[in-house]
Parts: sequence; structure tokens; C-alpha cells
Amino acid sequence: MLLPAAPAAGAAPASVLEVRRQLARTQSVMFDARADLHAMRDEYPRQPARFARIRAAIVRLREARAAYKAAAEAFHASPAGEQLQRLRATYR
Repeated sequence: MLLPAAPAAGAAPASVLEVRRQLARTQSVMFDARADLHAMRDEYPRQPARFARIRAAIVRLREARAAYKAAAEAFHASPAGEQLQRLRATYR
């Protein structure tokens, strides 16, 4: 499942709530893709087309990680992300 990438730099800013939702959705998809890949480790007996399914799971995980990275960058560029960075800086 591909999620839309973060909006371009010149695009209108999304609401903080929508940016947080997008981050949460992409994180969920990434964790599901990783769990699917790890679940194939215990598959026994080996099923036909196992390597094709493993390859597809790896591709899904890579796509999910890229979508999560874009969503995280969008979050950190939002006002909520900037506030989070300021709060983190006070505790370092």
C-alpha cells in the first residue's frame, strides 16, 4: 500500500492534525510491512513461490520506509514538529 508523499515545499501547509495522522498512518503501514516480512521467517514447510513473496515483502517495506521518512520530514517541518524540537532542546 503506497501512501502519498509529503507535500512539496511550495504547497499550502496542511493542518497539524492531518500531518500527525499521516505520520501515524505511515508508521503503522511500516510496522505491518516489517511484521509481514518477519513472519515469513517461520514459514515451514517452505511454500511455492516463497522467494517471490519475500521479495514483494521487502519491496513493500522499502516503500513504507520511504513514505514514513517523507511523513516524518513533513511533521518536523510543521509547527508541531518545530515545537517538539524546541522542547527536546531544553532537555539536552
